[in-house]
Amino acid sequence: MDVALRKASTKLQILEEAGYKYNLDRRLYVNKKQKTAFSLAFLDDHSEAEIARRIREDSTKGTEWHFFFNEAPTEAVRQQLADLLD
Repeated sequence: MDVALRKASTKLQILEEAGYKYNLDRRLYVNKKQKTAFSLAFLDDHSEAEIARRIREDSTKGTEWHFFFNEAPTEAVRQQLADLLD
């Protein structure tokens, strides 16, 4: 298995163990219980350690949606996504 594929596999394992599911329509990994979502681009561009850290930091909040994108979405996009994912 090459390095890139192994890293992708490890990232997916981290997400799945934390209760994230892939939302095909939105191209996001989502944990509705924690109200957190990661874009595919964010996952591609950040290390396994960074993803795990973000999951740990966000796991106690769960009151409003948190989106991890490379470029922050506008407030309107955030609200639209939150409405669709709730």
